[in-house]
Amino acid sequence: MSKKLSNLLLALVIFVGGLIRLSNLVNFPTGFTPDEAAFGYNAYSILLTGKDEWGVPAWQLFSQNLRSFGDYKLPLYSFLAVPTVKFLGLNEEATRLPNAIFGTLAIFSIYLLANKLFPGSRIGLLTAALVAVSPWHVSLSRGAFESNLVTFFLPLAIYLYLRKKYLLSVLFFVINLYSYHSARLITPFVFLVLLIFFRPKFTKKLAISLLVFILLTLPAIFSYLGAGQGRLSDVSLFNPTDNWSGVADRRFQDGQAGLTDKYSRIFNNKLTALSGDSVRNYLSYLSPQFLFTQGAGEATYGMIPGRGLFYFVELPFLLFALIKLIKKPSRSALGLLSFVLISPIPATLAKSLGFSANRAAPMFPFLIILIAFGLSQLKILQAKMLKIVTPLIIFVYILHISFFIEDYVFHAPRLNAPSMSYGWSEAISRFKPISSQYSQIKVSRSFSESQIFIAFYWPVPPSEYQKSSVTWSDFNQKGFRFLDQLDGYYLGNFRFGDLNPNDPVTVPTLLIGKPDEFSEKSSYYFQIFAPTGKPVIQISSKQP
Repeated sequence: MSKKLSNLLLALVIFVGGLIRLSNLVNFPTGFTPDEAAFGYNAYSILLTGKDEWGVPAWQLFSQNLRSFGDYKLPLYSFLAVPTVKFLGLNEEATRLPNAIFGTLAIFSIYLLANKLFPGSRIGLLTAALVAVSPWHVSLSRGAFESNLVTFFLPLAIYLYLRKKYLLSVLFFVINLYSYHSARLITPFVFLVLLIFFRPKFTKKLAISLLVFILLTLPAIFSYLGAGQGRLSDVSLFNPTDNWSGVADRRFQDGQAGLTDKYSRIFNNKLTALSGDSVRNYLSYLSPQFLFTQGAGEATYGMIPGRGLFYFVELPFLLFALIKLIKKPSRSALGLLSFVLISPIPATLAKSLGFSANRAAPMFPFLIILIAFGLSQLKILQAKMLKIVTPLIIFVYILHISFFIEDYVFHAPRLNAPSMSYGWSEAISRFKPISSQYSQIKVSRSFSESQIFIAFYWPVPPSEYQKSSVTWSDFNQKGFRFLDQLDGYYLGNFRFGDLNPNDPVTVPTLLIGKPDEFSEKSSYYFQIFAPTGKPVIQISSKQP
């Protein structure tokens, strides 16, 4: 294949991948999560005031992170959304657009890495084509999901390192550090692999690059030494939800069965519990069930639980690639396999109710390159056989893609809507015209972080939001991990907390809650219905 034709096909692949990622962002995925609204509103706040929603100056966010709801998000996504919010306004499309753009650019980024690892072959072009239509990557690219940024920045940083463009590589590694927590956790392991298999000669240029990396990484380190460490503690496997009661229960059972506590502690302690949980987590993320059949454990990130992250037809290509590269290892092969083995570590160290496709996003570039490598090995078939197999594989891929599109467009909205806080845009647009009739608007805390939806869709001027947030800042001192655990915080005349719709009121009050919080006989202005037909938001009122 000529270089001109190859470049033309690559451009076509990126164009198609861009269309898939950029079209109809408002409706797919269905719903809009509090995290998405927070990224968009913080971009809006930075644009207008130079500060985040809590009044922290933008330049300090690299060392403090976005406090947001108490989860301390990394700040990169909000900065990337500033231009789109400026030109398109504060809306869902402007908030999601940066990720769709970087998801499209990731096709080229992963192509570059594949081409560098396996030069002079068609693996790079195959990789780009597979990325363009990948269910995992398409799903993560269409919402304001910061985890997807790693699929652009990480492979590009590795590619530039392999090209000996060390300073540029360092800059992209550093940018990646401010994108997502998984990106931070995996970076030291990536550097270790690069040093083992692609050790550079120590030069003045390399020394300067390392110094720049250290200096630019310091704010990220400081962010974990401060309040941001609470986020790590909250999601870490080292801080289990049951507070180690499982270990205590096993010791109690041993005691009932006649084993003394002294010996029971040998078998049941924090180390053995962590070892077992981490190994199970790690292997689950490399399992065929996660990658090819069951897929993500939740629909919060636009994913489709019950659908594999890769197409099932790609499983034999992955297995063939593993066998081929292990039998004839090269430096590139060993490096790629090592990247695959280290990439589940961030997801492994997090406690989770199921497979977290967003936390495992660093795996994607390396696995898709492996699949493309396995697919490329079909060239070893005889020409006659290849003429039969190639159309068959193309046909099977078309079938897989068609079923994915049907699932994503017609079935996923029913799964995504409840998990992605469906209905706030419509609800606010409908009750805003009558809101001036009420002295108080009570919003139930049964909704997750509902204040950010009011701020986003109203929209509330950031200067007003910052004045209100000052009065919320003591929720940590009261022993709460997240803001919405606080009962009774205000944004203008909005009160967030327990709804208690049967309690008397002293002023005309608008009540916003879930339908099951109201009695069956209570009247209401309107309800918002999810795609399943189930009411998810109810607007009622009460007079003194």
